[in-house]
Amino acid sequence: MLTVLVWWFWIQLIGLAALPLAYRFFRWLPGRGYAFARPLGLLLTTYVLWLGSSLGLLRNSTGGALFSIVVVAVLSVVFYRRGRTDDEPGLLDWLRANGRLVLAVELLFAFALALWALLRAYSPELTTAGGEKFMEIMYLNSIGRSEYFPPHDAWLSGYAISYYYLGYVMMAMLTRLAALPAHLTFNVALASLFA
Repeated sequence: MLTVLVWWFWIQLIGLAALPLAYRFFRWLPGRGYAFARPLGLLLTTYVLWLGSSLGLLRNSTGGALFSIVVVAVLSVVFYRRGRTDDEPGLLDWLRANGRLVLAVELLFAFALALWALLRAYSPELTTAGGEKFMEIMYLNSIGRSEYFPPHDAWLSGYAISYYYLGYVMMAMLTRLAALPAHLTFNVALASLFA
């Protein structure tokens, strides 16, 4: 349960970092992009970490992940302030006026995350038909152990992972921020994809 709560906290923080950007970018939608803030924040934060680590400018570490969150938050606020006009409601005013929508989105996300985490708790093993979960846990661990990208391939020593791995970087970044081992966060990562 603690693993799910810590994971949820970091996803919330990353979503808050991108909320001003989502509010501006999705302004024509009825919910002003509130429901898209979490996935947008996760994508942008991961992209900043991946790009910085691929160029050797940023280490794949907790500090690098925190720096990426700050970069996304700053850019999000700058983008929000630059495009704002006086005739539209501010973000805080909109949040106060649409509290029921915000609550509904948050409850739906929390319920979906908790439900899928509970289902995975009853079947947490990696041994399933096809065995693809072995590759996924290897990616999660290899990305978590690599200082820079591309990450080292645990199965082909001396080589980098030669497969699309950005989605695994997302989950490895959250695993690192949560300060929990990958064998605990693997199933919560699956639950967050569902949520």
